[in-house]
Amino acid sequence: MQINKWGKVLAVAAALTMFAVPASAQEDEGPITQGEDAKYVRVVHIKYKPGKRERAMEIISEHFMKATEAAGTSGPLGVIHLQSGEWDSLAVWSLEGGLADLEWYRTEDNIKWWAALVEQEGGEEAASALWGEYQDAIDESESDIGHYHATEEGDE
Repeated sequence: MQINKWGKVLAVAAALTMFAVPASAQEDEGPITQGEDAKYVRVVHIKYKPGKRERAMEIISEHFMKATEAAGTSGPLGVIHLQSGEWDSLAVWSLEGGLADLEWYRTEDNIKWWAALVEQEGGEEAASALWGEYQDAIDESESDIGHYHATEEGDE
């Protein structure tokens, strides 16, 4: 019985040391950051309503991407069309200003993009209708924030 008791004590002590911070790390001054090479991204998971995926992809390629080009704004870093899991696609958007980008309801690029879409579609009403059609195709979406570390100059 005595061995079992000490085994539990050692297991708890070992678990607690996993969360201990070395004294040298506690003495560092300044804010805690992910590092100067951290690039922040928003990852958007999208699930389309049954039968709406193809039309949603058409709206993106034929309308939204053209507005992106016309506005001179950047599109997603990448889009992945998923074959498994609950989501249909995943888009990764760069947060060029880092986490500060999350403070804005609409960014300057959002405003430029919307103006380009309005012009392309022939007015605010038509652009809003197209946006509404795309939003109506979405069953569910989720947005996550993360980062990666750039390893070389120009690494995006």
